[in-house]
Amino acid sequence: MLKAWGRRTCFAAVATLAMLLSSPPATAAQPKLLVTIAQLGEPLARLLDGCAEVETLLGPGVDPHLYRLTRTDTAKALAADGLVASGLNLEAQMRTLFDRLSARKPVVYAAELLEPEKIIHAAGAAPDPHVWMDPKLWSDALIRTAEAFATEWPACAPVLAANREPVLQEIAETDRYIVESLNSVPAAARLLITAHDAFGYFGRRYGLEVLGVQGLSTESEAGVAHIRSLAETIAGRGVGAVFVETSTADRAVEAVIEGARALGAQVDKGPALFSDAMGPPGTYEGRYVGMLDHNATAIARALGGTAPTAGLRGRLSLLPREEG
Repeated sequence: MLKAWGRRTCFAAVATLAMLLSSPPATAAQPKLLVTIAQLGEPLARLLDGCAEVETLLGPGVDPHLYRLTRTDTAKALAADGLVASGLNLEAQMRTLFDRLSARKPVVYAAELLEPEKIIHAAGAAPDPHVWMDPKLWSDALIRTAEAFATEWPACAPVLAANREPVLQEIAETDRYIVESLNSVPAAARLLITAHDAFGYFGRRYGLEVLGVQGLSTESEAGVAHIRSLAETIAGRGVGAVFVETSTADRAVEAVIEGARALGAQVDKGPALFSDAMGPPGTYEGRYVGMLDHNATAIARALGGTAPTAGLRGRLSLLPREEG
């Protein structure tokens, strides 16, 4: 009886082994890349589509300057095969963990891959981390980041080679639209005032003077003297709009507007701009080019320029529609 059982077991084992040898090899799981902000995550997911799974940690309306990792976030970082952050102190509360994990897995700080002379520094020498506001510069950071992982994960090299041109062309097309739209803003109105100082690269790229109610980080508070100074600037220069942001509170902006109106200025609260976060995933504004399209269209129209209500591709959904 034991011999018969043994023979049957042997035959079954041989059959199983034959089946395994004749079956195609199992597909290896793609490496998982955890990315802090959507301005990195969305385009990187397109650049590496087909060779890596890309997950974005911070969603719409979340402020990366203040965000602290949860236990779930930490578990994701530990489980990921690679990590990407913007760097330049944007994700200040995450740096310690990411630096520690860099001994075990690839960790890339995208903005820190750029040449130092391209980085804007505030008066106190702090680097401005909002590099994605300049799409030409950000394209460079995206490609350098993707190339770093294509080197780490060789299967990503041909994927990146196939994906890079469509992604870069779409960003370049958006950049040309922004130039055209903002060139339509009258010279006297080319002053962009936003909730915090996140648009320095945008202003440098497109020739706008930029002032923030708060500083580079949303941790900084707007003082009474600064609010008064901004109100006087608005009244003196006839600024038509001050812009709130989707990831910051409106209180300080509203105080500036109230102060300017008290001085006789006719100024409105402009549409909310995307600065440190993008729109909901799955929407046009949840894509990097959609974020840029939204911002440029909103700014151009609010400051007296011309731009189509629905933006470059006719897909904007969050801006007020023209009546007619």
